[in-house]
Amino acid sequence: MNQRINHKLADDQATALGDSMIVGPTEVADVMTARVVTLSPHHSFSEAANLMNNRYFRHCVVVDAHGQLVGVISDRDILRALARNPNAQSKSLDQIMTRNPVTVRRNTPIVEAVRKIVSKRINCLPVVEENGSVCGLVTSTDLLKSYQRLLEMIHKVR
Repeated sequence: MNQRINHKLADDQATALGDSMIVGPTEVADVMTARVVTLSPHHSFSEAANLMNNRYFRHCVVVDAHGQLVGVISDRDILRALARNPNAQSKSLDQIMTRNPVTVRRNTPIVEAVRKIVSKRINCLPVVEENGSVCGLVTSTDLLKSYQRLLEMIHKVR
């Protein structure tokens, strides 16, 4: 019995030491999508829906003529607009987009990005520079992929 306890303690210590040596992504810049599709507020609902359908993504960033973030359009926004208004396809993005979206910076810790996504019940965070220009997008899928890679690294150590 005593041997089993000592063996268990040794395993726990080795696992703790191995886990402490695993370094995964720590900032939003490590996991964000840097190539972001942007649209203007004047693009149509149909253009956004077609773009998302043809390119297989769920979020577009909406920027003004100066490249400043003004909103986000998601597949959820499109579905919500269709459910509320049968003429939604004739609307422009400025009529259906999510205005003033929650954002993060490149150096935002991943844990903070996760906290924002969970607490706000959203699926993407535009990543903005100091001047408000968009430099990326981090989605719940990006964060889950990062978490998956981290778990795989931990599993390999054990």
